[in-house]
Amino acid sequence: MRVITRHTVLVVGAAALGLAAVALAQGTSAPGASPAPHGVFGRLLAALGHQPFILLFLVVAAGYALGKVQVKGVGLGATAATLLLGMVVSLWAFQAFHVTYAIPEFTSTVFFNLFIFAIGMKVGPQFIGGLQREGRHLLLLSLLVPLASALLVYLAKFVFHLGPGLMAGILSGANTATPGFGAAQAALGGGAVKLPAGTTLEQARANLTTSYALLYSVSMVIFTVMVKVLPKAFGRDAAADAKAMEKALAGEQQAPLPGTAESFLRGNASVHVRVFRVESPEVDGHSLAQLAHLAPRAGIERVLHAGRIYLPEDGLVLHRGDEVAVAGPVGLLLQGPTRIGPEVNSPLGDVRVETVEIVAHKADLVGHTLGELAREEGHGLYLNAMFRAGDALPIDPDEVIRRGDVLRVTGSRRRLEALQKRVGHLVRPSLVTDIITLALGLSLGAFLGAITVPVGGVKFSLGSAVGLLIVSIGLSILRTHNPAFGGPFPEASRELLEDLGLNVFIAILGINAGAGVASAVAGGTLVPILVVGVIAALVPPTLAWAVGQYVMKMNTAVLMGAVAGARCNSAGMRASQEATNSIIPAIGYPVTFAVSNLLLTLICYLFALMG
Repeated sequence: MRVITRHTVLVVGAAALGLAAVALAQGTSAPGASPAPHGVFGRLLAALGHQPFILLFLVVAAGYALGKVQVKGVGLGATAATLLLGMVVSLWAFQAFHVTYAIPEFTSTVFFNLFIFAIGMKVGPQFIGGLQREGRHLLLLSLLVPLASALLVYLAKFVFHLGPGLMAGILSGANTATPGFGAAQAALGGGAVKLPAGTTLEQARANLTTSYALLYSVSMVIFTVMVKVLPKAFGRDAAADAKAMEKALAGEQQAPLPGTAESFLRGNASVHVRVFRVESPEVDGHSLAQLAHLAPRAGIERVLHAGRIYLPEDGLVLHRGDEVAVAGPVGLLLQGPTRIGPEVNSPLGDVRVETVEIVAHKADLVGHTLGELAREEGHGLYLNAMFRAGDALPIDPDEVIRRGDVLRVTGSRRRLEALQKRVGHLVRPSLVTDIITLALGLSLGAFLGAITVPVGGVKFSLGSAVGLLIVSIGLSILRTHNPAFGGPFPEASRELLEDLGLNVFIAILGINAGAGVASAVAGGTLVPILVVGVIAALVPPTLAWAVGQYVMKMNTAVLMGAVAGARCNSAGMRASQEATNSIIPAIGYPVTFAVSNLLLTLICYLFALMG
């Protein structure tokens, strides 16, 4: 099965590469040619223009397949491959058959916002620790990259004699900074731009749009690949550094925090259920209440007596030949054959053991010690971890439970239900996502990002991406204090939002880029736009990487996310996560992303005013 899957991926990837080659070959038709859709490919591409939903998800599927293809261990990855494939198909359709694709921008905004929100819901607890460690370095990198990029574009104006609108378009596109592009558009529409003789405002707007659209797509692909290569080029193991940071932030023995993706993935793994036949005099003729005092850490869950199954009660007496299902730590269960009798294979041991979290807010818990709780309600229950204000506490019988503490407990469903009647709500693992929290969080984040603050002639705003990051990170941190807050948010759902959100957004970007690329080719500005844009897109991040590694001594995984954020490149951040198989790159992303976006917005506005 594994071989078939791998071969299928290679075939689909090869087909996608073949399609890209045909597209590039047919996309170089002579200027002035206006072929109507004809042939199999022409009719197919034209039909897909009327079915954007089909086109969109075909590109996503083919992009994922192409991203798995590797040459000597190096591959594009799903995100870069999806963007590249979307651009190639779009350019081919436009150049060869004059078919223009235009998927509404609102669609891409929806999926991008889902992606950003999902990132914040994962990274929240680690973000605070990472910010405390690397906050000053993140701020410096968020200034270094946009300022260096802006300087390179400004100097290129004198070398390539860039026309009006091109500086702002190149800077915003090379850094994938959509707010900067919007600020430049506002500047051109404000009437304060001084244009050279013979140049119209429409030409300046066309230069701005074309350079932005072309470089946004090109720099997105190149940087996504580049961010994976940088660690190896500088002799670092990003995956190992990510694991080291995870240990440093969590602590070697600390259990996963409440409300996080891993909180229910591993409970008390040593708790098992075994079935024994009663033969020992130590057990024969004794009640369950008496046995509970002899072995307080082992809980009898079921008893088979005279062919009838009994649930445990204090007064139930065991007799020779009875079968008992015992739950407890493995080390204690190994004593079962000696203390109880031989182990038997019986369906009696089919007892479901669960791990839940209890938020202390009732008087039955608050003010009592862990030892008191264990004596009163703890028989057959096993405390895995205890948290206070998002921090794990050592398990000590004398530790007093305070209001808001979170206890992670493992036990049988019957015992947990009995405990629930006393302590109230238990937080269980769930496959259901709380849509109310998701929808309200998205709305609040977008609202926060939409608030504008006018400074001079420029209206500054955080932007929806930064607003959503702030809200989702805050919600994630609150859930570590109280996992019941915001309802269930299972990791599988969060990962789906993250993967699908980014790659659908990227696919739409590529699909809509064909006309802009063709316009740059026809206008003769393709070469200067690409040369200046690629330099402005790649040189500053490389410089920032060198500074971060050699001067600031930053963790490689955090540095990957920080550089991606300073480049305002969400796909690069996702590629960093894929390369490290860790969420750690997302720690460095939000701060640099926010500061760089604001700075580029101001600079692009000024560049547009300069003409």
